[in-house]
Amino acid sequence: SLRILPGSRFEEVTAARLATEGVKWFETLIEKVCRKGGGVIFIDEAYQLVSSGNTSGEKLLDFLLPEVVNRRGEVVFILAGYRKQMETLMAYNPGFQSRFPHQFQFQDYENAELLHIFKLQLRTLFGGRMNVEGGPNGLYCRVVARRIGYGRGREGLGNARAVEIALSRIRDRQAQRLMLLRRQGGQPDDMMLTQSDLLGPEPIGAPADSAAWKKLDSMTGLDAVKQSVKAFLETTQYNYHRELEEKPILEFNLNKVFLGSPGTGKTTVAKLYGQILVDIGFLSDGEVVVKNPSDFIGDVIGASEKLTKGIIASTVGKVLVIDEAYALNPKASGSNTGSFKTAVIDTIVAEVQSMPGDDRCVILIGYKDQMEDMLQCVNPGLSRRFPLGDAFDFEDFTIQQLEEILLAKLVQQGYNATDQAIKVALEVLDRTRNRPNFGNAGEVDILLNSAKLRHQQRMSKNKTTKGSLLEAVDMDPEFDRGQQATTNTRQLFEGLVGCDESAAKFAGYQRITANVKARGLDPRDYIPFNMLFRGPPGTGKTTTARKMGQIYYDMGFLAKAEVVEASATDMVGEYIGQTGPKTKKLLERALGRVLLIDEAYRLGEGRFAQEALDELVDCLTKPQFERRLIVILAGYDKDINRLMLQNPGLTSRFPDTLNFRDFTPSECLE
Repeated sequence: SLRILPGSRFEEVTAARLATEGVKWFETLIEKVCRKGGGVIFIDEAYQLVSSGNTSGEKLLDFLLPEVVNRRGEVVFILAGYRKQMETLMAYNPGFQSRFPHQFQFQDYENAELLHIFKLQLRTLFGGRMNVEGGPNGLYCRVVARRIGYGRGREGLGNARAVEIALSRIRDRQAQRLMLLRRQGGQPDDMMLTQSDLLGPEPIGAPADSAAWKKLDSMTGLDAVKQSVKAFLETTQYNYHRELEEKPILEFNLNKVFLGSPGTGKTTVAKLYGQILVDIGFLSDGEVVVKNPSDFIGDVIGASEKLTKGIIASTVGKVLVIDEAYALNPKASGSNTGSFKTAVIDTIVAEVQSMPGDDRCVILIGYKDQMEDMLQCVNPGLSRRFPLGDAFDFEDFTIQQLEEILLAKLVQQGYNATDQAIKVALEVLDRTRNRPNFGNAGEVDILLNSAKLRHQQRMSKNKTTKGSLLEAVDMDPEFDRGQQATTNTRQLFEGLVGCDESAAKFAGYQRITANVKARGLDPRDYIPFNMLFRGPPGTGKTTTARKMGQIYYDMGFLAKAEVVEASATDMVGEYIGQTGPKTKKLLERALGRVLLIDEAYRLGEGRFAQEALDELVDCLTKPQFERRLIVILAGYDKDINRLMLQNPGLTSRFPDTLNFRDFTPSECLE
């Protein structure tokens, strides 16, 4: 003993308990140590005393500082915690540095030290009776130590505690192996740890005994996702063999970004992905916890960090899915929660390290464009932890894949459908695909629910409750609208003055559509989706646009027979950088409908208007918008001619024209 203190009393307490009990309790604890002749008070996780909103912690610190001086020679106070957080504590009061002048840095254990701790814990736990394949200093034990050491240099490694957790998993794997062998009639040695116990099962390209993989592989579509999962599994297999050769492994990332539209299977695949990670030994639990951005955002300063840390801490060994993660983008916020969202992102970056050996998988789910915008706008560390290059891209289902899903759901729900009903259902789905945020498999559910309801009503009307055969009229009450399209067109324009040219043109489009469909071709390639309406006001342009919406809806090209009326004002922003997104948002709102831009010549006036025009031209060739809505530019003949000169791409985007002439006096009387 160095006899620096008169007594040897040792009291350990956490900062959380101190904050709960308060100053009076702390004072009693100090007096207790002094009555025993003095000693040491060890305060663990001391940085929590300066956590945001912890007023009781601040009172304790204000009490502690003079006590350190007053109790010198009698009590030694030791503050412990992570280095980074302790820096915040030391900055709380300038007097900290003089009261606590000595700092001891405890480095993470090296691999050899981790191996020594592993052998010591193994010997202690089993009294030296447990044997290990390859020996306690052999290859497999060295790989165990190296895996634990992957987390060196980051918070939460745990060191000796991490060894204890690893040993617990090894014992779980051994127990499962012994149980299986005994069921098969074997007599395994309870005091032997094998290679598979120590390292887990050897990964294979596609685990044949994994029910999760089989289910994923059997799902309709998702070819890109399946290939991504296979590539990941092949990487784990390659790394396993490199570990056995004691070579550096290829770094990989369990955390993923899932990009895609609603109904493409993102949440379902997240659950299967988590179970696959369990099957190959990468996660200890595999439960999928689904959260929304609102679950992370607090209502006061500091609350967001606390909520986020709590969620991340509670999902060790699990898959944490953050759905609609793009809502965490502070720059996309329409409210005053931007700083809270920034705090959430920064906390995720701090807590999720994406290191080999992590017993955690975090998945960010969202639409591709919004997710890309968010990852470009927030803490750069987020894109390093969730690289878009490794994202799982969930593509919209093709019409053939939607047919597979439809047929499978009919079987599951105990219904049949006529061939005509299936054809009509696919036509409904094809029209619905033009709407924004198309729900993919979810749209099939919506369609079937409506069809079953109509079927039930039809059966009730016929005074029968039997029958499970869905017919075309159940899928779409107006399923034969296309056959009556030509007649409908004449009726639509009946009584309208000066619209003979328009009626004839649209009737021609209908004939082309019918003929092309009869040949098994896509009629979208043969009729225009963007048009110029030239003529003075009051000559029927808006009315014709509405009729056009009905005609294209009847032909199966639009989701709704509606017109979205807009002007240049709805596209042009008030400041730099606003015009492009504003124009795109207008196009998104008009998806599956007709967009009529009146007085379009104003798009050629001014810098911002020109920017809107350029954005329009660019968007009309993108898959998101091309042939998924009707766009009409309307205005005087000379103004439209002048507008077409503003961008060379306008001529190819708007190849067809409808001319609206001035009415004659007799037509005005009509």
